[in-house]
Amino acid sequence: MGKDFIYNEAMKKKKKIITSSILILIAFAVIGGFVYSLLPEQIPPNSPYLVGNTAGNLHNGGLFCEADGKVYFSNSYENGNLYSMNADETEIKKINDLSVFSINSGGDFLYFLQGTTRFSGDGFGIYRSNPGLYRSKANGRDLAVLKSGNILTATLGGNDIFYQDSDPLSLYRIGIDGENDRRLSTEATNPSSFANGVIYYSRTQDDHDVYTLDVQSGFSTLVFHANTYNAIYLDGYIYFMDLDNNYRLCRYSIFDNVIEVLTSDRVDFYNVGNGVIFYQKNSRSEPALIRMGIDGSGAEIVREGNHNSINMTSLYVYYRAFGDDVTIFRTPLYGPPSVSTFRP
Repeated sequence: MGKDFIYNEAMKKKKKIITSSILILIAFAVIGGFVYSLLPEQIPPNSPYLVGNTAGNLHNGGLFCEADGKVYFSNSYENGNLYSMNADETEIKKINDLSVFSINSGGDFLYFLQGTTRFSGDGFGIYRSNPGLYRSKANGRDLAVLKSGNILTATLGGNDIFYQDSDPLSLYRIGIDGENDRRLSTEATNPSSFANGVIYYSRTQDDHDVYTLDVQSGFSTLVFHANTYNAIYLDGYIYFMDLDNNYRLCRYSIFDNVIEVLTSDRVDFYNVGNGVIFYQKNSRSEPALIRMGIDGSGAEIVREGNHNSINMTSLYVYYRAFGDDVTIFRTPLYGPPSVSTFRP
């Protein structure tokens, strides 16, 4: 045999080996990709102290949520579709056409609930008839269902979403990756006020005292005795409606163990944050939305009439008139209490 023949045969064997190796690598890549696609999506972890929205907003439906200068909101003019904008109301964009509430933000993701919707726009037909807990990128992409069902409210705390299911009325938790869904408490616990690893809540069974629920152990601890409703923790105080005294608004100091009366008005709804409180005064003759300082000082009328869905951002408070679920009104948090209509 000539040297050329031997060389050519050797090259053919080398090419076969290289080709076989490439095919094996491709096969491993295909198999690996298939296996990876079956695994839960890897979501970057949040700080364990992250809170997805303010307690005051979540107690009022969680229709607005601010994070890193962006505001995500439920656009009632389009059946509650999810929108985003800057805090100064510039760069308004539609994110999806689901009917959303309990909006929470964490990292690059949004978490929200969808209720029933009549809207028949394009793009989300497979989801519109499926109420439940959802996650998406902040730009609306990668929409995923974390939990189907009629969920009443949800709060993102750290790397879990705490939600109140309607049947039975219990508190559950589920990871931000949609894994490890389990019941945390058999009580009807509202998870809206999450801070420092615990949930502050007004108990609804046996008494209406304020408790904390440790989200790791599931144990509840009494904070103080009072006949309360809609407890909200903020900066060392627990704000609440006093059921024994005509639903007046009070706050309890954790450090001083003292209860302060903030207003003697009967309160229907309230929101607290950014140094101010907005509340709906219940009155047959003079109902009104009121603004006052966080200590109860300087109370003034914002708008006469009955209102609900009081949601705050860093610049405005947004709310609706009772009986009108579409029109959104707004008032600056500070300065003269002017009223205007917000229309995205």
